[in-house]
Amino acid sequence: MGKRPRVALLIETSRGHGRQIIEGISRYAAEHGPWSLLLEPRNVDDRPPPWLANWSGDGLLVRCDSPQMAEAVLASGLPTIDLRGAVPEAGLPLVGVDNAAIVKTAVEHLRQRGFRHFAFCDRFGGRRFWMDLRRDHFVAQIKQLGCSCSVFPRRRPRRRAVVWTERQVSELGRWLMDLPRPVAILACDDELAHLVLEVTQEFGIKVPDDVAVLGIDNDEVFCRVSAPPLSSVDVNAVMVGYQAAEALARRMAGRRVAEKTLVRPRGVIARQSTDVVAVEETEAAEALRFIRENACQPVQADDVARHLAVSRSTLDRYLRAAVGHSATSAIMQVRLARVKDFLADTDLPLAAIAARTGFTSVQHLANLFRDRIGVTPGRYRREMRH
Repeated sequence: MGKRPRVALLIETSRGHGRQIIEGISRYAAEHGPWSLLLEPRNVDDRPPPWLANWSGDGLLVRCDSPQMAEAVLASGLPTIDLRGAVPEAGLPLVGVDNAAIVKTAVEHLRQRGFRHFAFCDRFGGRRFWMDLRRDHFVAQIKQLGCSCSVFPRRRPRRRAVVWTERQVSELGRWLMDLPRPVAILACDDELAHLVLEVTQEFGIKVPDDVAVLGIDNDEVFCRVSAPPLSSVDVNAVMVGYQAAEALARRMAGRRVAEKTLVRPRGVIARQSTDVVAVEETEAAEALRFIRENACQPVQADDVARHLAVSRSTLDRYLRAAVGHSATSAIMQVRLARVKDFLADTDLPLAAIAARTGFTSVQHLANLFRDRIGVTPGRYRREMRH
């Protein structure tokens, strides 16, 4: 038997995102190993471990957060894959989440619920570049929709908040009270989304009727303990870990890897915090509810119009005024979201998925999916699963 590669995981164990990454790494090691994995409890901002300078392992998988960590990793001379990207000047190959796609997924989820007012909530205030990316992508996408967008904090804090003070919580509460209603809030991560939900309770704000809250990372702890349960974008961190381990295996074998690999999110895991149709117009709200409940049946825009007892042109006028697109487009958005779920979570063949999501033709589904999502259904399934 050959020598088992020794791989150190410099990844935070204190948060759900890091633990999901570690799960993906362990899956790869179990399937293609065996590997000897060195893992110890870590927080996000921990310094490089003292033992790294003299460690005689074979490779490193690291969430490189600081120049100090980058310097220590480079000094080791070991094959390394970065899973953070906070120090691009270090030149480490990166496997990470696709923040642009994460935000697009979030916006689509919220927009389908009829929101016209949006907000982004941050707790780092310019201290985390990936949170800045999420904020900037969000603001740009909302601006493109022609909708209103607010950002918290209104001004950059002097230092990053590790534990929020009573004053900061009060500022957050006043910001929430000043937002137009109904409003959809995307938080920079689940931890902050949980805090937002706590503050809404303190200030008597109704969720999701007045304020819908969406997190990022799908950290089960924060999502489940939140009241109401928190909807969140599953960023596919398990696949990030799996692909990072795959890239490290190539590097340890002396082969080249891509400079940057970004993994698509799996989608939104919808829970009560966004379970709302945020449209004031009664007819448009009822049309959207009917579409959400029946889109995967062989239903068409004319069926929605009959349900509302209006003409097709009147129905489209209602929906374009409320959410910016026609009934046919709304139906297709719901169907494609369900197709994504089936591709990511089941082994059903495409023909069976088409039948379960209201498509009469497999080829029609395949062509539409490629045009709207940018990849074939087969490639999307491979990207979501290993």
